[in-house]
Amino acid sequence: MLVSVVTPDSSFYDGKADSATLPASDGLMGVLPHHAPAIVRLGHGVAEIVDGGKTTRIAVYGGFAKIQDDVVTVLAGGAAAAEGDLKEAEAALAEATDTLKAMTADPKTAPADLEQATEKSARAQAYRDLLAD
Repeated sequence: MLVSVVTPDSSFYDGKADSATLPASDGLMGVLPHHAPAIVRLGHGVAEIVDGGKTTRIAVYGGFAKIQDDVVTVLAGGAAAAEGDLKEAEAALAEATDTLKAMTADPKTAPADLEQATEKSARAQAYRDLLAD
């Protein structure tokens, strides 16, 4: 099967695959060749693409996946490859989590600011998970 992982400004993977695991909004979803057609809403998490003995892992930040005719197209809102340091990712996650907790506790926090902090925390968690494994 063919797998493509793209964001509005980058391509993260485009090639053959034996299997793919996607972070669907309601949990991980495995995709093998000849999968039934589907459109899947993605959450924040780690996508894994296996081709032969090589596994490619990508942090995916929401979006959608279309599965049809042995083609998996992932249209992610954002994505990141594993290019950082785990300790830095854990520090960024701790900071994002602390900010989110403080904003949640403050009744004066604007909904848009809370949504932005939630997104930052979810992205930090997905990226940390990418580097942790």
